[in-house]
Amino acid sequence: MSQEKHCTSESSLGLSINREVETPILQEHSPPLGFLEQLDDIFDTGSLDLYDHNTVDSPFSFVPSSEEPNSFQNNGSTLVPQGKPWGGSRDGLWTEIFSPPAHGGTSHLQLQTSRQQQAHTYSCDQTPIPQPLRDQSSVLVEYYFKEVCGLMSCYDSPMNPYRSEISNVWSQSQPLYYITQSMAAACLSEVSPNMSLTGRQLRDKAEESLVRESAAGLTDKVSLLAVVMLGMSRSWHDAGHLGQREYDILAKAIEQMDQHHDSVSLAEKQKHFFFYNSLIYWKLLLSFVTDLNLVRPETTTFQPQVAEPTAVIDRYEPRVPHPQTGLGIEIQELVSQVGALVRRERKRIRSRRYSSRNDIDTAEAAIQEATRLQADLCAIVLPREAIVIDSGDDVTPATHLLKVAEAYRCMGLLQLFRNFPDLLKFSTSSGTQDQVFQLENKTNSLSGTSDQCLTDTWLTCFALHILHLVQGIPVSSRSRSIQPLLLVAICSELSLYRSYGTVASPDNVSVESIASSPTFQSSPSITDILQARRDIISRLSYFENILAAKPVRMMIQLVKQTWRRMDEEQQDLYWMDVMMDGGYETLIG
Repeated sequence: MSQEKHCTSESSLGLSINREVETPILQEHSPPLGFLEQLDDIFDTGSLDLYDHNTVDSPFSFVPSSEEPNSFQNNGSTLVPQGKPWGGSRDGLWTEIFSPPAHGGTSHLQLQTSRQQQAHTYSCDQTPIPQPLRDQSSVLVEYYFKEVCGLMSCYDSPMNPYRSEISNVWSQSQPLYYITQSMAAACLSEVSPNMSLTGRQLRDKAEESLVRESAAGLTDKVSLLAVVMLGMSRSWHDAGHLGQREYDILAKAIEQMDQHHDSVSLAEKQKHFFFYNSLIYWKLLLSFVTDLNLVRPETTTFQPQVAEPTAVIDRYEPRVPHPQTGLGIEIQELVSQVGALVRRERKRIRSRRYSSRNDIDTAEAAIQEATRLQADLCAIVLPREAIVIDSGDDVTPATHLLKVAEAYRCMGLLQLFRNFPDLLKFSTSSGTQDQVFQLENKTNSLSGTSDQCLTDTWLTCFALHILHLVQGIPVSSRSRSIQPLLLVAICSELSLYRSYGTVASPDNVSVESIASSPTFQSSPSITDILQARRDIISRLSYFENILAAKPVRMMIQLVKQTWRRMDEEQQDLYWMDVMMDGGYETLIG
């Protein structure tokens, strides 16, 4: 079993569960030298009222220590590296990690050389294991840096801000102090059930701290990191909590960032870029599981542009992987729109009792939007592997992140084709009608095959193609943190009661992976379907032991319930309908 499995024994914890969690030491003397320089890092959000509380505690702020951040030493054993592994200021760290390279900037070779030179000074895989700890806070902080910070990112290395940036500032930020421990406790609750209550209490303390900082006008980039971590880890404590309140806060902050984007430093722009990517990934997860309107910044500064099929310049410009979107921000933004559209349509159809002109108009508008999304998804050009900046994670090379991005593209298309089957025949792009997914009269063997049989066959092959892409990535890859939605979203295409014909890959497909996929070369068999089901459960079960267990466990329940109902009723069901019927909504990622 992987060493990453959460198997810490209770004897090594030495916990006193009811002990009051220690708080960071507050500096009561004058601000040290260097503090004023750190004020350059403050982001004025206009004192965002983070939780819209009518009353809050007294204003409360931290004064950073003049010394280096806590190095987490315990009896001579270093839990995380001392000092700043990337050197320089905090802005420098963000710039090196998240700078979207521009023409004429630092070359790919220079960036690679820099990472290679620094690799020997910082390796999260070589962190010494300390002696048994007696203090609960130390246990949780240690476990955060040893295991948990890697769960928030699709790669883990010095480029992972949930490791590097948090290690620099956690002891100077009360929200981060609490939320890191809360996340660790949520994971450890699988092997130490009493940790469940501890985790929720620490989560509440993190929320209270954020409210105080907001009231005091101290909402900076560090606070926004805490907001992201708090919101996206809520489902770790309770699978049904989606963190939409924190999502709205982040969306509002990004909108305010945009107002000053042109006048801020390069380091600030990189932070804006980081948070916008996090927002897109969060929106992707929420779009499939909530009916509430998702706030989106009215900005074009950070929004990715859909590449024209003939415009390949983006493929040759160096790309830095983001810890949440990986290399697929353009695709994930479009798939989030797909999720919102499909869920809205499923709700409309399920609630419809009578036909009306307004209903017809709504359906036509949805089909037009689906057609646009299909064309945009097909037009995205992913970067070449050779120009992707090395993340520094040996078990997660760029090829893994590219496969995940391609799988998301295909998953988005699959949801469109299932809910808008007419798209399989025609695709509108740039005002012209291209028969990109034309399936009619594909081969002589299909003569006499019903349109429904042809559609079902092709969608099943498409689902198997997505699974094939995911299975091309080892389960040890840290891209696993962004894979679960891919597995859940294909489950309802794996039916044992469909009539399958023979179908090959459609002609003139602009998506290379579909055109060359072996899954379209033969009709799927019952054995293929059963094996695919087994592979999905096997991978999700592995993730349950690695990632936060509660949301993954709910995903497994959703998938199994979908198959159970499909088999018992001997008819097709859509996974999103089963999710809404059973209340299985959770952050599927």
